[in-house]
Amino acid sequence: MIGVISLERHGYDPTCKIVQIEDTDTNTVSVGGFLGATEATHDIAAVEYLKSPLVTALAIFVIATLIFWSPLIAAILTSTLLITLFGQYGLGAYYTSVENWSGNLHFATLVSLSISMGLGVDYGVYMIFRLKEEMKATGGQWIESIRNTLKTTGAAVFASIIVLIASFVPLLMTQLANTWALGVFISEALIIDMVLALTIIPLLVYVFKPKYVFGKK
Repeated sequence: MIGVISLERHGYDPTCKIVQIEDTDTNTVSVGGFLGATEATHDIAAVEYLKSPLVTALAIFVIATLIFWSPLIAAILTSTLLITLFGQYGLGAYYTSVENWSGNLHFATLVSLSISMGLGVDYGVYMIFRLKEEMKATGGQWIESIRNTLKTTGAAVFASIIVLIASFVPLLMTQLANTWALGVFISEALIIDMVLALTIIPLLVYVFKPKYVFGKK
């Protein structure tokens, strides 16, 4: 006779590695089907949650360096993306702490990391390009340049974020756990990306003064 394990819909912890099955007729115990596939996927996802974002960050650093011909600007953009990444790690840890297994760091939310980093670097690129144009137009006046940049490109970034978040609202209303988690993680990342693009990136550009924006002394 085989004992049956009951898994409640909201009480099952997908990170649990111990499954006990009693079988009085044989000593062979095996776990297969959806549960086995899920556990195997979680083992792979645990590694990919570190590997995949690092590869994405490296690719962004190389491409940004080639675009701006400035490793410094590439480093500024990449560092802000890591802030977004750790924000998503923190969100996943929070959902794990409250036992909301739909929003923890599982394989279905892995795709949100690269998407969020790609969206985040776009806003940073827009701001840096505009800052260069304004610095040239104002004759190197930083205060006037940053003010004009925030009024134009900054306003466009803010409007873009609103539209994108609104497009993810239907995902937050679904009963599909993986789809809901994707909407939550990307929405959180978009908000962080906007704040970084409008505040931290201009600050880092001002502190480190890359030649691409400030020109040669």
